[in-house]
Amino acid sequence: INIILTKDNNSYRSFYNALLHEGYRDLAALLQDGIPAIASGNRKSSMDGMTSHGQLKTILCEGGVPQRPVVFVTRPKLVDAIKKKLYCLGTDPGWVTVYGMAGCGKTVLTAEALRDPQLLQDYFPGGVHWISVGKQDKAGLLIKLQNLCSRLEHDSTLSQRPPLNIEEAKDRLRLLMLRKYPR
Repeated sequence: INIILTKDNNSYRSFYNALLHEGYRDLAALLQDGIPAIASGNRKSSMDGMTSHGQLKTILCEGGVPQRPVVFVTRPKLVDAIKKKLYCLGTDPGWVTVYGMAGCGKTVLTAEALRDPQLLQDYFPGGVHWISVGKQDKAGLLIKLQNLCSRLEHDSTLSQRPPLNIEEAKDRLRLLMLRKYPR
C-alpha cells in the first residue's frame, strides 16, 4: 500500500478494483472511503486523443479486462467481427454475446477487441466493466452481481449496501443500466 500511495489516483483506484475483481470485497470495503472521486467529464477528457499505452492499460485494468496471455496468437478477422458488433452499440444500445466451446478463445478475442483505443474513446467513454460469470452457484453469482453493483456505483453520492439476494441485484443493475449507463 505504501508503494500505491506514492503513485497517482489511478493506481489507488486500480488496486481497489483489482481487490473487488479478485474477490477480496472485505479488503476493498476498507479502502472504499479513500477512493479519489472522478468527475464524469474528467474521465472522458483523459480518454480524448488516447495515445498513451499507459492510459489504455489503466482503463482496461480498472474495468477488469483480462491481460493478453503470454502465448498470444492474433486472429484479426475474429477480433474485427467483435469490434463491428461493439461499434453497433453506438447506434443501437444492447448487448454483444460471444459464445463458443470452453477454451476456444472467447475471452482473449473480446479483450483484444477492447484494446482498440478508438473504440474505447468513441463508444465506451466511461470505460468498461468486465465480468466473467461462467458456471456459478447462486452464492457465486450473487457475489459477482454485488461486485458489479459496487463497481458501477463507485462514484455515487449515495452509499448503498450490497444487494442481499440475486433478485435485488438484478433490479439494482437494471436501474443502473437504465439511468446511469444507458449506453
